[in-house]
Parts: sequence; C-alpha cells; structure tokens
Amino acid sequence: MTDEDVVRRLLASDPTLFTGESVAHGVGWLRHPERYLGDWLDHVSRLLPRRHERTVLLGMGGSSAAARLFAEGRANASLQVLDSSNPDTVAAVDFHGANIIASSKSGTTVETQALLAHALAHGLAPEDLVVITDPGTALEELGYSLGAMVFVGDPDSGGRFSGLSPLGLIPALYAGWTVEELRDELASNWLTSELAVRALNHADGVAQSVLDGAAFFSLGADPIASGGALWLEQLIAESTGKHARGFIPVLEGRVQEYRPADMMYWHLVAVLLARHLEVDPFTQPDVQSAKSNVFRLLGAPVAWSGEVADRTAMHEALHASTYVALLAYAPLSSSDELGHLRAHCAALFGPTTANLGPRYLHSTGQLHKGGPSGVAAVQIVQRPLTAPVRVKGRQYTFHDLHMAQAQSDLQAMREVGRPVWQLVVDDLDEAATILGLWT
Repeated sequence: MTDEDVVRRLLASDPTLFTGESVAHGVGWLRHPERYLGDWLDHVSRLLPRRHERTVLLGMGGSSAAARLFAEGRANASLQVLDSSNPDTVAAVDFHGANIIASSKSGTTVETQALLAHALAHGLAPEDLVVITDPGTALEELGYSLGAMVFVGDPDSGGRFSGLSPLGLIPALYAGWTVEELRDELASNWLTSELAVRALNHADGVAQSVLDGAAFFSLGADPIASGGALWLEQLIAESTGKHARGFIPVLEGRVQEYRPADMMYWHLVAVLLARHLEVDPFTQPDVQSAKSNVFRLLGAPVAWSGEVADRTAMHEALHASTYVALLAYAPLSSSDELGHLRAHCAALFGPTTANLGPRYLHSTGQLHKGGPSGVAAVQIVQRPLTAPVRVKGRQYTFHDLHMAQAQSDLQAMREVGRPVWQLVVDDLDEAATILGLWT
C-alpha cells in the first residue's frame, strides 16, 4: 500500500486500515474536532455548574491524562487531577467547596467509583458533580440518580483517544480555558492530508529502529511530572505494547513541550506505529489481567507485608534487562523523589521507566505485560502514614484497595513470566538503598 493510499484511508476514517477486531469501533476520534469544537462546546460551557473556583477530577488513564495536559496549558490552572488510590493522597484532598468531575468511559473504573463514594461522604454536594462517561454505563445511571450533570462520550473511541471529546474538553473548561482559547489552540487538530502525511513520515522514521518487534520511543519530557508526557506515554505504550511487540517510551532526546494543539498529530503517530507492528491500536488486552484479582483480594483485609528480595538475583536481572520499570505505589506528592530515583537507576542499570501506581496500570501496565519481554520490574510499595478509613458503602479501605492493586499487578506480571520484585518500604530512599543506588 502506498503512502497516498494510507492518507486517503485515514481521511475517510477507514477502520480496515488497521489490524484487529476492535477497529470498527475505534476510529471515532478522527472526527472529534468537527463533532465537538463547534456549537457543542458553546452549549456545554453554558451548562457546566461552576459554584466554586476549585475543581477536582476523579479519573484514571485515558479519563484523566488529557485533563492534565490541558491543565498544564494554564499558568494558574484551577483543576486538580486525582488519579490515585493512595491513602495519603486521598486523605489530603478537600472535597468541600469544590466542583467535582467523575470521569470514566467504562463507568466501572474501581478508583473512580471509590473516590466518588468517598467524595460524596466527605463534602461533595451532588449539585457540584459532573459525570463524564459513555452512554449506558452504571456511572451514567448513578449520575442521573444523584441529580448530577451528566455528559456522554464517544463509544467509538477509546479513552486514550478521547482528549478532543468531552473527556478532555470539559476538564479543560474547568482548568481555565475559554471556548475561544480552546478553538484557537485546537485549530491544528482538524484532520487534513498535510497533518496525516507529517504523522506518517514521523512514524516511518521511528519504525526504522524496530528490532524483533521492539524499539524505544523518545519522550522529550518526564511522564512522572509532565501531564503532556504522561498522556503521550500512555498513548504509545498502550496502543503498541501487545503480542510481545511494542514501543517503549523512555525519557531521552531533545526537551519537548507537549500541547493540546498536537493531540491529533500524536494520535496519528501512535496508530501508525501500531500498524507497523501489525497490532490492534485500540485494545489493551493485558490491562484487564491486573484488575481481575483485585476484587477477590478485597474480600478480606489486605496485608501490607512485602517479600524478602534476593538482592543478588534482582541486580543481575536488572543489569541483563532491555529496560527497567520502577512501579511506585506512593503518594502523588512523591513525584520528584521518584524522578530522582529513576535517574539514578538509569545510570546504574540502563534505560529505566518509572511511574506511580495505580496510575501506570491504566497506561504502561499494558506494555509491561503484553509488550517486549525484556523488561525487569521493581514494584515499590510505600507504607501509608494515614490511618485506614473504610470507603463509604464498601467493605474495604483505600489501604486495602491500593495494596490489592499492587498485589494483583505483581501476580499478573509473574503469570506472563516477567521478572519482578516487590519492595514494601517506609519511603523511596529505603528502596534506593535496597537497589544499591546509594547508601
């Protein structure tokens, strides 16, 4: 197939350009600018409840990453993204006097459900709640039953391809963007032949580095700290990392600022990279494996006890790996410490990725289990300082949920043969000492 054919079929939103059973319902994002940047945006902006200056978004992965990207575009963004089940992080959030967005395309995301139940029990008034989900979900039904403002997304687009739909645009309005500013910023996202050609050339260039179905993808910013890089990391890792193939996003290359103006461009690059690997860009088959045992583990209090790591075996595996993944179940406030840890780990062991759990489960978690097999992982679980508090209406605490998610992913990675160690520590410095990064 010629490049001209690829561009023509992209412009026609032809799903048969891609591999997989999900593609027929995966390309709706190609038309999001024309669907959502016109009258829809004006209408929604007038409807949104804005009784407070501060807004908190409850969401994970594709339902939150684009919001972080938009919030970065405002110098004094009034939007806080709560994409964690960490007990200390949750305890630090004040739900009084805030607009709350509960965002989950599937409507079943356990973190969003638990955070919403907690918020309702700790100061959230239903008239301050906005729900964003796909039509027909349990979250949509709950939103209406509470009297909240409910907006539905596009069921023909996955979460990571939904930044130019309600999942990204509504948080952008709360972050401080005006309708006019959004239209100006996003004008370059309309699908054109020029944009498609540029993305095609970029993907072809990156794909030249593929060896045995694997390659590194250079991120020009740190996904631990940068909302734009976090959004792009998920887009690349989750779209390409399956069937033992994939592009591994690593912090390298020239420094780059990611902006909402480039969302469609990166969407195109991601799906074209998946096309090079002959994988379905719109599925995440190995993400579910980490979720499947969480509710079984939540049937009883979850013990915060770790394993005794064989340091010699761990260090040998880390040195021999294609890349190291640091998976830190720690507060969102530990981002700087984790970035520091990642830099030291990369200097000692080679290419190293790092992010916070359970956030990464909705992103690079797919790559860790379904992508290239050369990964070696260290799961770092930091003991919380706050006391356990039961989630309203549920038989578990955030302590239970957070540790259950860690244990479930540990089990899922081992089931597919990934070398992974779990360190339960009081802080990230303790983990660094165990890893031999400093004494």
